[in-house]
Order: sequence, then C-alpha cells, then structure tokens
Amino acid sequence: MYQLLIVDDSYDQREVIKFFVAQRVEKWLIHEAKHGREGWEMFQKEPYDLVITDVKMPFMDGHEFAQRMKSKSPETPILFISGYEDFHFVKKALQLQAVDYLLKPLDPDSFKEQINKMLAIVQALNDQKKQKKLDDRRYLKETLTKLFLGIPWRKLSDEEQSIAQFFLKNNDRFTVLPIPKDRHNPVPFLAALINERPDICLLPIHSTHLIFFDSTGLTKESPIKKTIHDLFLSHFQTPPTFVTSEPIRHPIATYSIYHSLLMTDMHSFYQQEKKQTCLLLPDHHYIVKTGIPLKISTYIQQGDIKKITQLIQMVYASFEASGSEAPATVKYYFATLYQTLVDHANGLLDATSLRQQISRILEADSLEKTIAIFDEILSFLNENIDLTKNDHPSGYVRQVKHFIFSNFHQELSLEILANEVNINPNYLSELFSKYEGMGVTKYIKSYRIKQAQTKLKNSTYSIHSISKQVGFNHYSYFCRTFREIVGMTPDAYRKKGV
Repeated sequence: MYQLLIVDDSYDQREVIKFFVAQRVEKWLIHEAKHGREGWEMFQKEPYDLVITDVKMPFMDGHEFAQRMKSKSPETPILFISGYEDFHFVKKALQLQAVDYLLKPLDPDSFKEQINKMLAIVQALNDQKKQKKLDDRRYLKETLTKLFLGIPWRKLSDEEQSIAQFFLKNNDRFTVLPIPKDRHNPVPFLAALINERPDICLLPIHSTHLIFFDSTGLTKESPIKKTIHDLFLSHFQTPPTFVTSEPIRHPIATYSIYHSLLMTDMHSFYQQEKKQTCLLLPDHHYIVKTGIPLKISTYIQQGDIKKITQLIQMVYASFEASGSEAPATVKYYFATLYQTLVDHANGLLDATSLRQQISRILEADSLEKTIAIFDEILSFLNENIDLTKNDHPSGYVRQVKHFIFSNFHQELSLEILANEVNINPNYLSELFSKYEGMGVTKYIKSYRIKQAQTKLKNSTYSIHSISKQVGFNHYSYFCRTFREIVGMTPDAYRKKGV
C-alpha cells in the first residue's frame, strides 16, 4: 500500500487527483492538506511515499513546502501541479528535484505517466532499503555465529565487535530450540519460519538444534515463540521445547554460556553421576530403534502389558546408563513410543488426551518424570485391556472413535463409519448409544466443536477457516452448532479467552 499526500487549497482539484489515483491497480492510503503549512505539519508527523502539491496556496506556497520537505526527506518524490505556465515556477520545481510540473486542468494520460515515474522511484528506494536490511542481518548472523562457534573475541574485526555489542545490549538472552532427529526434514519448517518472521535472528548452528534471539519477552506467550510453536507443531506434529539462556553480560561470554546451557540441560535430565556407554542405545541402532515400537504394538494386541512395561524399563535403563544423548532427542523418542501405545489402544484415549500427555513428556525436566507418564497409561491399559480387543462389543465403538479422532476434518456419516468396521449401520448406532450415551452424529459434532475450541484458543486462524478445518462445510451451520454446544458464538468464545 502506498501513502500519498495531496497538498492543494482547491477541494475540487483534490477530488480530481483522488479520482485519477482510484483508477489504478495499486492500493493507496490518501492524505489531504488544504495548504502548504498543513502539509508540512503532517509530513513532520509521518512519512509518505510520494507527494503531489499545488504551487500557489495560502499560508505557505508549494515551493516553500517542498523545500522543507526535501530537507527532511530528500528521497521522497514530489510532483508539482499549477494553473500557471511560468518558467520561474518550472525552474524552481527542477531545482527542488521534482519529478515533473503539470498544468491544470490535469490530463489523465500525463498524470498516469508521472505517477508511474514516481512509483518506479519509490520501488527502487524500497528495494535499496530491503537489500540494506538483508545485508545488515546477514552480517549480524555471521558475526553471532562466530561467537557461538567459540571463535575468540580478539579475532573479530572492530566492526564485528561493534555490531555484536550493539545487538547483545538489547538482546541479552538466546533460546535453544531442539529439532527432532529422524522425524521430518527441518528445511520446510525453517523456510516457513523465515517467511513468517523475516525479522527473527535465527542461527542454525547445529543439526540437532537452532538458536534464536527473542527480545519480546521470556514467556511462552511472546509473539516469536507463539509463531515458532504453531509452525513447529504443524510440521513435526509435536510441540517445541524452549531452553533459554542466562543474560549475556559481554559478548566474550557467549560461547561459554551456550556450552554451559547445553551441558546443564543434559546433566539435569539424568539421575546418575557416573555414565557408561550402552551398546543398545535405541537412538544409535536402527534395528533396536524400529524394533521396539513393533514389539509394543505386538504386545498390546496380545494384551501383555507386563512385557510392554519391561520393554519401556529397558529403554529407560539404556538411556540412563549412557547419559550421552541430548534430552530433547530422548524425549522425542519416548513421545514416539507413547504415540505407538495410543495408536494400538483402539480409541481408549482421544486426540486431546494424547496431545496433553505428549506435551508433558516433551516438557519433562528429568528422565524419571518421562517414565512416570508411561506408568500412568500402562496402569490404565492394564485395567481396561479387554476393551482394546476388537471382538468385544465396545471394540467396534472404540475403533469408530479412533477413526473419528483421525478423520474428523473429512466427511463422516453413520454409513461411512459402519463400513469402516464392517458392521450394519443400525447395529453400530445401537452400540454407540449404549456405550457413549449419544448418537454417532451428535458425537461427531461434539468432537468437532471441541477441536474448534482448541484452535480458537491456540491459533490465529480466522473463524471461517477453523470451521473448514474441523469438518464443517457451511459456516452458518458451524456457528449455530457451536452456540448450541458451547453456549456462545465462536467470536465471543475467542474474545473471552476461555
């Protein structure tokens, strides 16, 4: 959008200019001043991309206004318009580096040509500013990267030292963001993050983690962390873990604080002081790594919770004995095992519970706490193991619920769900009413609205977009259903921040 300032004492002339501008394809924000003095007062308060001014006006003429404007912002293009074809006026306009000098009444074609010329100047200026910002940020990142890699302060140039000191004075903490190993290619995530937040100072120092600076605050609610959280969750299907440093008092201390942060995070995660190498560390051995989830799925189908417990304890002991793996890597591995348990529990746990428990695993500050979360689900499965078997009458219901959890955003009906578990639709309807206390259609609507509530609280998507994401084809029907179930409109729910 271009900001245009029109300075002219004639209302009719300002309307003509606005009419010509409105015919163009660009988006404009037009400001008006009735004479040069008012125009100068406005120009001092905010910058404009281009200026069109009359010459003869009360209080301050166009030449004096342009002279003051050029002293403050010499690069801003200005176009003179006048009813006087006077060489003296034209000469002054040229001295003030005006784009041109047009006579009233304005000719549409000439006016269009001059606006094109002014916009070309504005675009060139914007490109220069963007390139300068890009070059400055690239140079800053290169300088900071040297500090994080441990290059001695004395080996940095005077300019690099100056840049580092200036930046760290206002950004004295950094945050480490662990990246899941062997899960997804992180490049699309990085590209999306840079596209969403081009202002972020992001340093991909190591393949296992990223470093970024966030001057907006230390809380999870900071805009940068919120953006990272949403993109990370969307790309890796798991929430991120943020590890923030202590303040950097001087750039010299950057590497030691960074190294200390990584070591402290690792050592506080494990219980034992003395570590030994474990040859069966799951993260290092592909066969062990992939075989454990397969064994878990087999044992849960057999209803053997005892063997699953022993297997989890073996994995725990392997990581604890080694103590060499980054905590984030270990937590991501256990989150994968937890996902495997839930996937084969035939709907005993819904998607919301799964997200909550995986978040607890990823936020755990010790390996022991991670295992405690497994103890809870294993105890629950042990008590309800019969219900996970598909030949139990409620097994059909659980299979259908599991299908709904995974496909709520798609078209669903009683017939589609009955076909999924190979039973008669009427029989499925009876089973669902018996075990869930409500019909299939009502359950689907309730679950979709529950997902919509989560998205309204935790995302910035429009309400119309959310209605599509949770499976409603008609926006009005979504709003009506939401109000029926929640007791308020989606907009009121979001504003209330329930």
